Amino acid sequence: MGCILNWLFTIMVFESFPFVVGWELTLACNLRCGHCGSSAGSPRKNELTGDECLKICDQFPELLVQEVNFTGGEPLLNPDWFDIALRLNELKIATKILTNGLLLDARTVTKIKAAGISGVGISIDGCENTHDRLRGQFGLFHEIKKSIERLHENNLQITVITTVHSTNVSELSTLRDILVSLGVKRWQVQPIFPLGRTLLRPELKLSKADYLQLGRFIKSYYRRFPGQGLEILPGDSFGYYTDMDPRKPIWRGCPAGFFSCGITSDGKVKGCLSLPDEIIDGDLRRNDLWDIWFHTDAFTWNRKFSNGKLGENCRGCEMGETCRGGCSAMSIGGTGSMHNDPYCFAALVNE
Repeated sequence: MGCILNWLFTIMVFESFPFVVGWELTLACNLRCGHCGSSAGSPRKNELTGDECLKICDQFPELLVQEVNFTGGEPLLNPDWFDIALRLNELKIATKILTNGLLLDARTVTKIKAAGISGVGISIDGCENTHDRLRGQFGLFHEIKKSIERLHENNLQITVITTVHSTNVSELSTLRDILVSLGVKRWQVQPIFPLGRTLLRPELKLSKADYLQLGRFIKSYYRRFPGQGLEILPGDSFGYYTDMDPRKPIWRGCPAGFFSCGITSDGKVKGCLSLPDEIIDGDLRRNDLWDIWFHTDAFTWNRKFSNGKLGENCRGCEMGETCRGGCSAMSIGGTGSMHNDPYCFAALVNE
């Protein structure tokens, strides 16, 4: 009876669950991309073992986890990725994987399908020369095109993910035509975060004019190309509150710590994997995810938001209570503080 009462009290204190979990399977990567917000390359010290990962998987059902998204680094470099995905499939939890595409040979694509992974996100960050230069490997764009063909052959859902920066924002129309020619149906457009390795490449930062150009492209896309089969999916840091932001329902604040969270490859828990490593809310080697998620001091930077915490970019905005200061990762990367996103269409168009 005592355990039941404790459980009921916990639910009364906080009444939501981490329906979506981002899981960084490893920080190891076979590329050194100039825009990587995680500065991926070498694995973290003391990354989770395969057995530890499987035990974490078993904690998800009681927390009503519906989807797990594998990221990195390059998640396919974790030797246990197949077993982890298979366990989640057995638990009837949907899984997706984000990859740079280098390791998607025929054997690996077949294993992805066999593991029950329902979708593959593959990064394309501009037209051929721009993409290969940014990711530091000549011929990579051509290899990715072949990887997309293999994914199509295995009837796997593909989402191309483009990090938009100053050197590719003018290529979006051309890139869109390329994706249509490749049979891609889903395209996530993600403005670059000023975090990680990006800080060493200030020329990649989006100016306010670049950001508005991105917004106008999205607006034009929705007006000119309906029904052509390529769905565009703006990232959380895109917007807000003008006709350049087509998302429905409208943006209602960062979901980190409310409906989603992230797990790093050494078992730390974040509200969002895009946030810096300093913003940690728990350690799965010390506590179960249940105890971390429902702790009264967890994710306080977001759960205990009030209008008084809005930064100077957002203070006084009539949408402040709804928006909560925009994307947390963009806010802290761009300004050093939460609830202060510097990239907001509603603000920029009125400057």
